[in-house]
Parts: sequence; structure tokens; C-alpha cells
Amino acid sequence: SLTSRRTERTITTVLLALRWYVSGHLPMSNGYETMQFMAWTILLLTLLLQHKFKMVLRFGPLLSAFALLVSMINGGNPQITQLMPVLQSPLLSLHVMVIMFAYSLFALMALTSLQGLVEHSRHHEERSASLAAFSQMLLYPAVFLLTTGIFIGAVWANVSWGRYWGWDSKEVWALITMMVYAAPLHGSIRWMQKPLHIHIYILLSFLVVLMTYFGVNYFLPGLHSYANV
Repeated sequence: SLTSRRTERTITTVLLALRWYVSGHLPMSNGYETMQFMAWTILLLTLLLQHKFKMVLRFGPLLSAFALLVSMINGGNPQITQLMPVLQSPLLSLHVMVIMFAYSLFALMALTSLQGLVEHSRHHEERSASLAAFSQMLLYPAVFLLTTGIFIGAVWANVSWGRYWGWDSKEVWALITMMVYAAPLHGSIRWMQKPLHIHIYILLSFLVVLMTYFGVNYFLPGLHSYANV
């Protein structure tokens, strides 16, 4: 219900606010905190989109709960400690906030595409086309936010390490993610004009997001290995 969704968002907001108050900085410095913020972001998007797009009422709370579950498995509510100097820049919080908003939209699109494939298998082509149109609509703000987040990250890198771009593994995969999701925005790609193809592409593209967020941190060395962001 709407009341339960608002209650869940309120509880998540309070948890983030308390962690912010105790630590003295925005809770955006590790995997646990970013997944908590992602859960909050998804709930916010659900409340903003629910009146015009009823489908988010099914997807939003599920994704938010999954993000909270991943945060507990991944970090387990880690102890609040003093940040290292490189993480004390306000650009970090802005960079992570924008990126996590983009990831939240990508996650919502992935679940929408999965539902679209189910509708297609049931021969509900009109529903499948509607879900494809919804995913395409979310592509524009998602790619814009990801691009903005990468730009802010480059500025932060220049402040912290004296260079805007260093082909670090996290930077490379963030660029790959942006290029993969930007491809469907080109109307000249005929293969992407069918709802079924859009669903398949969007769903497979989310694997790149998972690699960028999780895989790079655990399997590839780099300057971003100190935090899952």
C-alpha cells in the first residue's frame, strides 16, 4: 500500500540521517551506505512515478528491499570510522549520489524489461510494447545522470590525484556502461525498434552495471578498491 511504501521510505531516511549525524559526513563512502541510499532512491522514484506509471508500484518496493538485503550481505552495517583524506571531498558525495540515481533507474529498467519478456511470452504484445516504451523513457534521464556522475568523478579525480582520467578499472567500466546504455538512444539502430529486442538489450545491459558496481571492486585492482562506489 501507499502507506507502507511511505513508511519504508521514512525508516530508510531516518537510518541514513542518523548515520550522517553520527559520522559527520554524508553516508556515501562504502558499499553498505551506497546500497542504503539506492534503496531510498528507488522508493523516492516509486512515489514520484506511481501516479502516471502504475507499473512502478510492483517493481519499486521489490528493488528497494533487494538493495537493503544486498547492503546487509555486502557490508553488514559496518562500523562508522573517520574517512581517509581522499574521501572527505564534497565532490565524492555528489558523484556517488548522481551515479546511484542512475543505477536505480537502470535497475528499474531491468526489472521492467524482465516483465516485458514475460508479457511477450504470454503474447500480450500491447503490454510488452508499453513496458518497452517506459524503459526507453527512463533511458534519457539515466544516461544523463550517469554521464554527469562520470564528469563529477573526473573533477574529483583531478582534485585528489591530479588527473581527470587515468583509465582506472572503475573509470573504464563506467565509460563502458554509459556507451552501452547510450546505444539505444540512437534511432537509426533498426534492431532496437522492436519491443522484444529492447527488453533483451536492457536486461543484458544491466549485467554491465553489476560488473561496474560489484565486479570491479572484487576482481579488478584499481584506485577505487577502497570503496564499493
